[in-house]
Amino acid sequence: MNFPFFNRLQLKKVVAASSEAGRRAEAMLLALLREQPELLLAYIADGSTGSILASYTTNGAYNPNQLNLRTAKMLGHLDDTLAANSWLGGPLLDMSVLLDEQLHYLRPVADGQWHCYVAVRLADANLGILKEVVRRATT
Repeated sequence: MNFPFFNRLQLKKVVAASSEAGRRAEAMLLALLREQPELLLAYIADGSTGSILASYTTNGAYNPNQLNLRTAKMLGHLDDTLAANSWLGGPLLDMSVLLDEQLHYLRPVADGQWHCYVAVRLADANLGILKEVVRRATT
């Protein structure tokens, strides 16, 4: 049975797991929002478990839980590729995707154990600004 209130996202509010890792991730997202308040979506997830430690979204269409499943699968494939030395150049530092009106940015944090995913409108930020804001907020 589908109960809509179980799936309803809390909009424009940082939601964190009730653990020490969740509190650390929440602090990172709050620092990120202080410097880039126009974010559409941001989340920090644990790479080993795939669970979201903290998330923020401005719209119900930007569901961090659904996006995290796809991102975790993609990162798993990238890790396998890097481990097999199929891709020369070293470890994955970050990934960015430019769409017509949005910029999506993914960065490993906490020594690669977690990853931070951020989406913003291109009218509100550029790649250089976003990379620096995420780097400062997550270190």
